[in-house]
Amino acid sequence: MAQYAKGKTLKRLGKNALKQKDPASAITLFEAYLKTNKKDAEAIALLGRSHMEMRDYEKAKNIFLRAYNTNKAKAPEALYFYAQMLKSNGRYDSARTNFEKFKKEYKGSQRQLKKQAGKEIAFCDSLQKLLHKENKIKIVHLDTSINKVNTEASPFNLDENTLLFTSYRTEKKEYVSEDDTAKPKTKKLYYAKRKKDKWVFEGEFGNDFNKEDFNTGNACFSADHKRLYFARCKENIKGEMICAIYVSKKEGDNWLEPEKLPKPVNSKRYSSTMPAIATDPVKGNDIIYYVTNKKSGKGGTDIWYTVYDKKHKEYKVPKNAGTKINTAENEMSPFFDNETRTLYYSSDGMGGFGGYDVFKATGDGKKWNVVENMGQPINSGADDIYYSISSKRSEGFLVSNRKGGNSLKNKTCCDDIYFYQKPDYAQIILKGNISDMLDKSASVSKAKIEIFIKDKSGEKFLIKTINSDSLGNYRTEVDAGHDYIMVVKKDNFLGTSEDINAKDVTRTKTIDRDLHLIKKPKGVIRIPNIQYEFDKSNILESSKLSLDTTVLVMMQLNPEIVVEIQSHTDSKGNESYNLKLSQKRAESVVNYLVGKGIDKKRLLAKGYGESQPIAPNENKDGSDNPEGRAKNRRTDFRIIGVVDGYNNEGSTEE
Repeated sequence: MAQYAKGKTLKRLGKNALKQKDPASAITLFEAYLKTNKKDAEAIALLGRSHMEMRDYEKAKNIFLRAYNTNKAKAPEALYFYAQMLKSNGRYDSARTNFEKFKKEYKGSQRQLKKQAGKEIAFCDSLQKLLHKENKIKIVHLDTSINKVNTEASPFNLDENTLLFTSYRTEKKEYVSEDDTAKPKTKKLYYAKRKKDKWVFEGEFGNDFNKEDFNTGNACFSADHKRLYFARCKENIKGEMICAIYVSKKEGDNWLEPEKLPKPVNSKRYSSTMPAIATDPVKGNDIIYYVTNKKSGKGGTDIWYTVYDKKHKEYKVPKNAGTKINTAENEMSPFFDNETRTLYYSSDGMGGFGGYDVFKATGDGKKWNVVENMGQPINSGADDIYYSISSKRSEGFLVSNRKGGNSLKNKTCCDDIYFYQKPDYAQIILKGNISDMLDKSASVSKAKIEIFIKDKSGEKFLIKTINSDSLGNYRTEVDAGHDYIMVVKKDNFLGTSEDINAKDVTRTKTIDRDLHLIKKPKGVIRIPNIQYEFDKSNILESSKLSLDTTVLVMMQLNPEIVVEIQSHTDSKGNESYNLKLSQKRAESVVNYLVGKGIDKKRLLAKGYGESQPIAPNENKDGSDNPEGRAKNRRTDFRIIGVVDGYNNEGSTEE
């Protein structure tokens, strides 16, 4: 009986160790328990979970299969995790078969696992395409001056030759948590320098960022390098690791004392960590994406964002990045590329090659296009996290526990930093001149040029804003492999746009585009080829194209203007009837434009009937003049003002 009690105690202690995220101790306890309880399938599965937490995929795979074969009723989830470990070991066909088997058999309470198995099956089905997609990416494991035997994390390129990262910097082949008598080792923020194409460790970064008794890391900079965001983490009295995001501002050559971001970004009840900084391309505010486990999220850890309003010097209420990004599982390590308006992050809830995979999506805030897996060799069967792009855009970093790193207790235990290079990276150099359409020798200086990236669905996202110089010239660089739209604006001119098709460009090239602006007209502008059903106000289908290519485009490119839509008739019929008919026709045009997304506040419908002819309805001898009447049956528009509260940043005040 005493021996039985001892066994039960070992199992209970093992469960507690696993719950406290101490898998090394859990393994010791479960192995001791199983020496006398070899047929306890639940304990065998828990031992498998412990090895999975240690990221020993091969050993965990065999133990999960043993648990399932011992008693699948007592370890119903073991088959799911066995399939996961098959995937992490690169055996995708076998993984798919076992996910399918799990879906058919499982009757347990964890419904989310069954749903997730469906995602895994779908990914395995599409995996062959990713496996055969050629990505010419060279990946290099950084040497032992940077990668030690424990964990490295969060590489961030300060400039082309300076790398910030986080590390325990321990040479001991033991787990930090195993020696309870020693002062625990903490993660700190360090930096390395590139010297003759080799990254070499330099030392701790800064004087005030690393702090005793805190784990410090996940550093990133604002676009102007005047604000450094990072995280500090410490265990609370419950043994939970709670992280908070800090910011330090640069004053001259010095960094000021770091300040903790206010509630509700940070809280004692949940962790906020892994900040990534985007720049609002219109207002220039910092948008801080970060990872948190707050309960109002979609699953385990989610990516949220807050905006620092520099005008009012406050952080806005955080928002979840949405269900396209976040799953019922875990998302982490965001990195935002301002050049392409693309969020890179890792997830273990979207199906993948194994563990965490790196994904990307173009957009911002809560609006994202289709999420894409980055494929191999960025992703592997292990955990692939902390993907980032260097200021030299053909290269960057990621963190992985894939085979080939500095191992501790197994070949895939520990995270190391890898450096990648894209030899086929290509840029588009955009340049040209902005001039007056009616006087091409007159350059338009300080014209605002907005550059949008177009995704596969046709959605567009603003990525940068530049200005023409005093001679009307402009120049900028964008990545090849995308399609773009350039929109040009200038006070007192009508805006214009130009498509830049560079999706299929594979080599760096220069594209010259001279663009011309027309001064805003003070009079009316005729909309050609607008016709209606006879004696009715309905717009004919053939006329909608004319609206789409004239007034609709003009209002989309000039979001500040308010337009009067004018409708005119000839003199046939009585004057009162013609006035009503023209009013209805003007309203039909307004309704059509509103249906196309134009704010109704920017449109005024006005029917003038037969009161403003531009040609005689009759000849001098009193006979009918069909040509004159045709000219009088017209639709015009006139700019009559700007939207109330419109500002020069391209939006209305909130």
